[in-house]
Amino acid sequence: MKGLILCGGRGTRLHPITYTIPKQLIPIGNKPLIVYTIDLLLKSGIKELAILVNEYNKPIFEKVLKKYYTQDFHYIVQHDPKGIAHGLLFAEEYIDREKFIMVLGDNSFNLDLQNFIGEFLISENNCKILLKEVNNPERFGVAYIGNGRIIDLEEKPKTAFSNWAITGLYAFDENIFKACKEIDPSYRGEYELTDAIKWLLQNGYDIGYQILNKKWRDIGNPADVIEENIDILSSIEENITGEVVNSHISGKIILGKESAIYNSIVRGPVIIGDNSIIKHSYIGPYTSIGNGVNIDKSNLENSVVLDRCTIMGVINSIENSIIGEESIIGSEKGMKNSNRLILGRGSRIYLSN
Repeated sequence: MKGLILCGGRGTRLHPITYTIPKQLIPIGNKPLIVYTIDLLLKSGIKELAILVNEYNKPIFEKVLKKYYTQDFHYIVQHDPKGIAHGLLFAEEYIDREKFIMVLGDNSFNLDLQNFIGEFLISENNCKILLKEVNNPERFGVAYIGNGRIIDLEEKPKTAFSNWAITGLYAFDENIFKACKEIDPSYRGEYELTDAIKWLLQNGYDIGYQILNKKWRDIGNPADVIEENIDILSSIEENITGEVVNSHISGKIILGKESAIYNSIVRGPVIIGDNSIIKHSYIGPYTSIGNGVNIDKSNLENSVVLDRCTIMGVINSIENSIIGEESIIGSEKGMKNSNRLILGRGSRIYLSN
């Protein structure tokens, strides 16, 4: 069975971070988000895996994923992205009339995917969707269920009369491509996958579903990145490879090669990558620090710091923040004492003491 991960969108809700890095490659627990999805698919027995990208981010995916996998993935380029159903059509030739699993690359799951796949393969379903009960269904596509069957679907309704959100994991047979060709653009100007599945439903195809009782998150905005990072760090195992000098360490810590902590307090769970230096600082729980980062005389907590950043003299705590690659954060007198940052690559921010 083939697998397909969709990463063709532009991630505008995560600007400026996504000006230079696709949101599926944003490090969560110092590992790109998509790596968790790839591992889930490979462990479930998926042997052939394609990643749908756009013409701008394809080289970035290739470069990053070579650091994590020896195998090659098949890349499919979606030109001029116009929605998920539009992107899916670019994969028709690759799928070649087989049943397949499709995952949205900016989603995170905790489920038994082998069971989901196995039940689909022995069923008569043309499509199977994974549903999750949520408190804010208007953010998502919504499924309406009656007598144990899907009776209707709606994409991001203004008022939802169901709490069953359609998550970003699906199983399809070849008929989904027929459906994607039959639908019209939505009011957003996009070809919605929910509309394609609804077309299958209205034309007599068999639509199955499974309820997810474990975790699912759609990583759509900075708060989602922070929350996902908390979840990942909550389950880390301690591994201190670098050097700790005159510092107080508590909780579980991962400290990478050639990294060092000097005269600091670090309270885990915290991940610090390779070649990073922490001096005279406080690093609080649920913080991920990438490679080649330099932090001196600063306080940081519940944040994600990407590679090669410099943070110096920031006494007022940086919290709930995402710091883009190569950013420089210093301190300057006379500014309001408040720090909350969502920064893109190369940003320079000067904060008050």
